[in-house]
Amino acid sequence: MVGTATALLATVLLASGTPLISVGAGNALTLPAQRHGVRIDLGAGREPVWLLALQQSGVERRGLSLFRSDNGARSFRYMAPIQPDTSHHDRAELLAVGRDVAVVYSYESSSLSPSSRHDVYFQWWRYQSSSDTWTPEPAVRVFDSPNDKIAYSRALLARDSQGRLWIQAFRLEQNGRSTAVISVSTNNGSSFHAQPELDQVRRRGGGRLLSVGNKLVFVYGMHDGFEPARMRIRKDSDPLDTWEPVREAFPEGIYHGAALSAVADGQGGMHFVYKDESERLYYRRFDGSTFGPRTLLEDSRDWAMQPATTRVGNTLYVFYNRLKSSTSTYELRARVLRNGTFSEPVVLDSQKTFKGYLNAVDVLPAGSTEVPCFFGNAADASAQGTVSRVAMAAQGGEEAPPPDEEDPPSPGALLFSDDFSSPVSRGLGAAWTVKGLWYAKNGRAISDLDGEDVALASPSACADCRVDALVQHFAEDEAGVVLRAQGNARYTLLFLKNGRLQVRREVGSSVKVLGEASSGLSSSWDAVTLSFSARGSGPVELVASVNGQVRLTVVDSSSSALKGAGTAGLITPIAGVWFDGFRVHALEPDTVQP
Repeated sequence: MVGTATALLATVLLASGTPLISVGAGNALTLPAQRHGVRIDLGAGREPVWLLALQQSGVERRGLSLFRSDNGARSFRYMAPIQPDTSHHDRAELLAVGRDVAVVYSYESSSLSPSSRHDVYFQWWRYQSSSDTWTPEPAVRVFDSPNDKIAYSRALLARDSQGRLWIQAFRLEQNGRSTAVISVSTNNGSSFHAQPELDQVRRRGGGRLLSVGNKLVFVYGMHDGFEPARMRIRKDSDPLDTWEPVREAFPEGIYHGAALSAVADGQGGMHFVYKDESERLYYRRFDGSTFGPRTLLEDSRDWAMQPATTRVGNTLYVFYNRLKSSTSTYELRARVLRNGTFSEPVVLDSQKTFKGYLNAVDVLPAGSTEVPCFFGNAADASAQGTVSRVAMAAQGGEEAPPPDEEDPPSPGALLFSDDFSSPVSRGLGAAWTVKGLWYAKNGRAISDLDGEDVALASPSACADCRVDALVQHFAEDEAGVVLRAQGNARYTLLFLKNGRLQVRREVGSSVKVLGEASSGLSSSWDAVTLSFSARGSGPVELVASVNGQVRLTVVDSSSSALKGAGTAGLITPIAGVWFDGFRVHALEPDTVQP
């Protein structure tokens, strides 16, 4: 599976870490298994926004807070408190769902004692397009410690292929054992319902809950247990309370159960990087059923060594901190897994400081130019310091857009736009003509019928124009945008569940696929910005783009070509698809392709 190491091809962008945010300790980014940051594509050619949840431990009089970056995570600014109590060190895991962010937070520290304060909370942070910011909904308590005899901690969050939210945490019992508990929401986080306990370990527990394809996988262990790592799996199609039996994941265990970083591989499996009980760093791939053989990434041993991973297409970036000469001098290194082979390690930061727990976003889109990693930087683990940043150049290759691709046709005058910021329980408002069922909520247009759902914006009538929209169908079927809709005829751009694109001409029940191509994405789960342009009357040129990169250009020169003006809109055959950021622009005359 993984061959011998080869020379690293990447170019290191930063020779040392760049300080970002002041924190109370070098281990500010614990828990390693949690994802503290997300990257959100706002579409319409805008720079993506990065959000980072960080426990400042009283620095600047703040506790757990949310920070924002608009420049590729090169700098952050304070945005809002999540849990401001500086005496209760909660940590958060973030999950982007379209433009919104799901947050779970719970207590985390190097030690844990029973406390009625150690509860687990879930909270939505909703994107407000009118003010270009995120605002919180009321927090929902998922696990409640009713007295000072137990405690909940180390909460993790996953969203399955059917859109349900799952939260796993560990409950510290009076006898010192830890119970792995889990709860699920079937109503988008409004309420959670506890499910049967997953397992119990003899000491404080830790692990990772991850959605891979159509399954949930829970991999876990415990502090100083020197026992094999365990796992449980459930299929999303099974009844909610159904999990496969507990079984061994691999024999060498996981240091503290939580010294790990995992990411779905986009093919129904996951990449899993972990420190074992002997404090060495390993990699294994999970194929959807079992873990494959281990690959040693770092042979030195140290209590503070932790990994952070990011996947770009089929390439995995592994960051880790390595003890260099003393308890306060570490290097920050990286290795790259590509085509089954790990590169040699490269040093990203060799300054003589303690470099604490690392964190990174789980997946970056194809075509990304760099891969950032965040880490705690201080004189020692308990000293006040900063969260700092390093980055590697993305490897490119099959994930990067081909060099001969053009930009999407440049838009001219804005003809119509809708961010769906006004809730509408039926339809999408006076500007829209709909077929099927639609409603607007939380800044989205949402389809609500398993059938033909079409929404056309009446003020958008045009011939040579471009439509842009953020689309998320969760890999369920297909969804896309419409141009030149005239009676029962239209051009459509569809994002398919297999991650490919199709441009079609539809006239009544007659459907002609004019072209198909890869979207350039490894998964169709995430939200994407689709751009679709039409120009000309004989022939008609149609250009399809994903996240600002042209992926497909077709020419309709047939006698059936749709030559006149028509309306633009949204289309999908299933309920529960989200659309946002709808824009229709006229095309500039000078964007005609030769």
